[in-house]
Amino acid sequence: MMIKTYVVDHLPDVYPMIFRDLGPEAFILNSKDIRTGGFLGLFGKKQVEVVAAADLSKELPVKSTPANGKAEDTATASPEPDVLKELSEVKSLIHSLMKTRDAPAIHPPRNNGLDKWVLHLEEHEVDKEVIQYIVKKAEMRTAGMGDRELESLLVSIVAELFEEGICREKDENPDNEGSPLLITLVGPTGVGKTTTIAKLAAARVFQHKQKVGLLTADTFRIAAVEQMLTYADILNIPLEVVMKADELVNAITALKGRQVIFMDTAGRNYLEQEYIEEINHFLRYDSLQENYLVLSMASRWKDMKKIVEQMKTIPIDKLILTKWDETTCFGAALNMVYHYPYPLSYLCTGQEVPQDIIHADAEYMAKKLLGVDKHAERPGIPVKAIV
Repeated sequence: MMIKTYVVDHLPDVYPMIFRDLGPEAFILNSKDIRTGGFLGLFGKKQVEVVAAADLSKELPVKSTPANGKAEDTATASPEPDVLKELSEVKSLIHSLMKTRDAPAIHPPRNNGLDKWVLHLEEHEVDKEVIQYIVKKAEMRTAGMGDRELESLLVSIVAELFEEGICREKDENPDNEGSPLLITLVGPTGVGKTTTIAKLAAARVFQHKQKVGLLTADTFRIAAVEQMLTYADILNIPLEVVMKADELVNAITALKGRQVIFMDTAGRNYLEQEYIEEINHFLRYDSLQENYLVLSMASRWKDMKKIVEQMKTIPIDKLILTKWDETTCFGAALNMVYHYPYPLSYLCTGQEVPQDIIHADAEYMAKKLLGVDKHAERPGIPVKAIV
């Protein structure tokens, strides 16, 4: 057994030396950082000391090779038999560990039908953690299942996940004429907040017979006020415009007698902190208030997640997903209810006012995500029962 010690500047520098001196069968016994030179152990150069060994048929002097590559004789003694035995065992252990490390991971074979569904969920951008959860629940019950049974099982598992994150709306006819409910919609530009407000307001006016008012703080977007005025005229309800958060009290006072007031906010780039702080001022009104985060299903999950993370300081009560009809990739919806504590309230399924909005439905969403009923429209429930 030949043992050699090397001192080099960087660990990769030692490999050619070991190969040259000890051959391809050599192995490293130990390596550690050391300081060389300097004064009284201070200001020394940081180097690496490596101890390597190899089985050789003849005894060669043990040398120490510094960084300059010149070897120096340090010993010529042959190791004791007990030492040789221990080194041999260490070598065998290292080789065994290397083989284990390099060997491909062995996973138990999974139900082939289940593998197909895993690929489907990945294509829909469902998070790996969510997929693992679904697979674990499914694997406990897939033994002996046919394709249709497995499909039904997955629909029930995914629907159960959706159900846990769906908001069950309370009575939408509260007797609160003295203190109006202020419902504020926030979200990035282009997600459809203004159109969504029109849908919700129309449902309150025509189906729930409530006194509704509109309020907009979106003076940033071109023609935003005119769009809200158009909806207010159609619904025959009042509209107030505010430029700053400190105008909010006066605007709500002007809407006295309204049971529900819907407030539209400017869609801005919420990846910039200044806009987060700006919108926060509008959401601290001292009254009965619900704040809805509005996100578009046409967005990628990666971008949606960044927006939600950036908006964590905003007091969000519920979630609305718009443009459900403009995507074929539904995984972001499941990711949202799995990872974030915002109860999902509504899905917007088109641009028509007021009919293209529905309460989130767990089974419907599960089937859409799994592609089980590709031609299915939204749940067959009359609009009046939906909003």
